[in-house]
Amino acid sequence: MSKKVKASAHIAQISDSFFFDCQKKTLFTILGIVSLNRAEKEVLFRLVSQTPNILNKETLLSAGWARKEVAETSLFQTIRTLRIKLKEEKVGQYIELIPRMGYRVNIQRQLTADEYHALTNTPKLKSKTNSRVRLTFVLTLALAACTVLIGFLASSKPTDYKYKLVNDKKNNTIVFLSMNQDDFDYLLKATDIFITPGNLSNKLMFIHKLDNEFSIAICDKTPEGCDIDTAHAISFNHSQLSTIWDLLGNYLPKVPPLAAMNVLKDNTAIQSGVKSYNIFLEKGDFTTHLSHHFVNLVDEATWLFTTINYRPNADQSAFIAASFRGGRSIMNKHSKMPFLITINNYPEYFYWVLSPSDKKQLGIKPPTQQEINTNDFNIEVDEYTSYLLYRQSQLQLWLSEGYGFHWFNKDGNNPHVFSLLMEGDKRSALPIEFEQSTAHH
Repeated sequence: MSKKVKASAHIAQISDSFFFDCQKKTLFTILGIVSLNRAEKEVLFRLVSQTPNILNKETLLSAGWARKEVAETSLFQTIRTLRIKLKEEKVGQYIELIPRMGYRVNIQRQLTADEYHALTNTPKLKSKTNSRVRLTFVLTLALAACTVLIGFLASSKPTDYKYKLVNDKKNNTIVFLSMNQDDFDYLLKATDIFITPGNLSNKLMFIHKLDNEFSIAICDKTPEGCDIDTAHAISFNHSQLSTIWDLLGNYLPKVPPLAAMNVLKDNTAIQSGVKSYNIFLEKGDFTTHLSHHFVNLVDEATWLFTTINYRPNADQSAFIAASFRGGRSIMNKHSKMPFLITINNYPEYFYWVLSPSDKKQLGIKPPTQQEINTNDFNIEVDEYTSYLLYRQSQLQLWLSEGYGFHWFNKDGNNPHVFSLLMEGDKRSALPIEFEQSTAHH
């Protein structure tokens, strides 16, 4: 029998730090409200208000996107974003997927407003108070906030990634990583799927999994590090897992090196600072994405950025501006293994440059569902984190929440982007071996 949240006990405690007010449809901690877009708010409300019932995908789709027809992938992305905002340490910790049935949320308890204030030691201010009472209230609230702040900061520390480095007899170095234990365990069990079919040798490869989505970054190893011309990053979902290496074997030789990708027909240099690249694979079809990042250093650890995203035309002969986005990036003082640098990104805008008719006329393929999910992620989240995994002169590999892997190549004469990110003598926080590499041909 359904045990719905009662009107008098309208605050659901989801974890030690997170609460959801079913009357206001608000996710919050003692430090403040956690921003949710409309879909996230309605989906979480429906799950919490119906706990512990299992809600099917159709119910959640109608809750999050009323009077709008969307694909199931929109729900998957929303659930994924909610898990990130709730700081799940493993898949299903708070939002649980029941195979072939749907989702349910696991909460600790249901609270009234008075019970919440008693639990968190945050007294409510009475309407009639003298100055002494008000001062006592302020001091008590400040002390409580500081106490909880210490605990909350500990809970909001950078995500702990699970990772493992493997070296094989063919001089391959493979790094498996995921923020979720279940996904990490799957990667370790599926090692042969990634390595044996490709008959790989002399490669550096990073493999990431989150829910149903995979991302791979790969390059040839040389004594000096990664061969820039062989650096590729590919994002795909589980349905492509069995065919990924056969498809890549046919496609990658046709892709120009990152450093040689130009977006202007007259090849005029763009003084952007950084150029990045990745590939989406969906239903056996590849789409190459190229971006230029224009960056303004605000202080020693903060950048304002504008990114222009390009899509190839029908014959892959030119990259054409399709959208742009921007915001702020702030570098953290500390990073956890296996990362060299951690950056918090705060997206502020996203716009399409080309209309659907323009794209059709120019021979640009419609966006794949993966691209739509990525763009929606940039629009809907207030913050996401990027992690630097590998760096060398002119080249860096980043892993970003919601985006997967991207290779970044120094471009133009703006020195600020790479200079701060290249400090130190480590290529990676991991013991990656290049010395045994054979010469690249």
